[in-house]
Amino acid sequence: MKPVPFPQRVEIELASACNLRCTYCPRHFVSDLKGFMKYSLFMRLIDELAAHPDTILVLHRRGESLLHPKFISILEYVRGKFNTIQLATNATLLSVEKAKAIINSISFISFSIDTPSVFNNTRIPARYDEVASNIHTFLDMNATQGAPVETQVSMVKTSETKEQDIERFLSTWKHKVDRVRIYDQHSENGVFGAIRHKRVDRRPCVMPSYEMLIYCDGTVGRCNHDWDGEPIGDISTAGIKEIWNGATYRNLREQHKNLRITDTVCATCDSWYPAIGHQGTGKVIE
Repeated sequence: MKPVPFPQRVEIELASACNLRCTYCPRHFVSDLKGFMKYSLFMRLIDELAAHPDTILVLHRRGESLLHPKFISILEYVRGKFNTIQLATNATLLSVEKAKAIINSISFISFSIDTPSVFNNTRIPARYDEVASNIHTFLDMNATQGAPVETQVSMVKTSETKEQDIERFLSTWKHKVDRVRIYDQHSENGVFGAIRHKRVDRRPCVMPSYEMLIYCDGTVGRCNHDWDGEPIGDISTAGIKEIWNGATYRNLREQHKNLRITDTVCATCDSWYPAIGHQGTGKVIE
């Protein structure tokens, strides 16, 4: 993929803190994920990004964004500035007030959930009935407004997931949301981005030429499968464009282009993207 002078997709981690302890989450292998992005830093990032309204803005990563104490103010600040704004949430904190703010500002939302038979044991301490009720309330509110927000529900397929659970998940949600996604479990045993069935025929990953990830403390990661790698930039000392066009990013792109990958995060990752939006793992039903 030919590099572009500015990232086409930027993930801003509003919170590394989370209110759940999902059994398969890579968080278990990372310490001190308790932070929130300062509102002043967030506004500075948005002010730079706003000159690029076609950039896809993503407002989540390692934690639960709805925990951020200024979540509604954050949505108000980005409203109308980007063509696409995405958010993922576990929906435990999805109040009517926050749902209204999301519908007014976000263009795509993904709800992380599981089948009723396992949910209470995997997404601790959430309860399925409460979370499903929150999601249904949001879907009703969204529909009343003409469905401005594209919706998705997702679940994680582990080695213990039964095929009938996947079919039950699909039948429960496929007529209620725009898209259902089944993710293969990744990052088991602390190898971030690794999946159970190792992929062969390694190809260059498009992410270093497509996306930038900014953690809540302002440091820059590689992509959504970088959970605690050595930062490749710091927003406190340079802007998005400067970091994107800097030597570290250029070197990472060359590693992928030549398939001589020495970066410690990318080298062990099986979750590489050979094309934008197409990883080649899991399942998407639209």
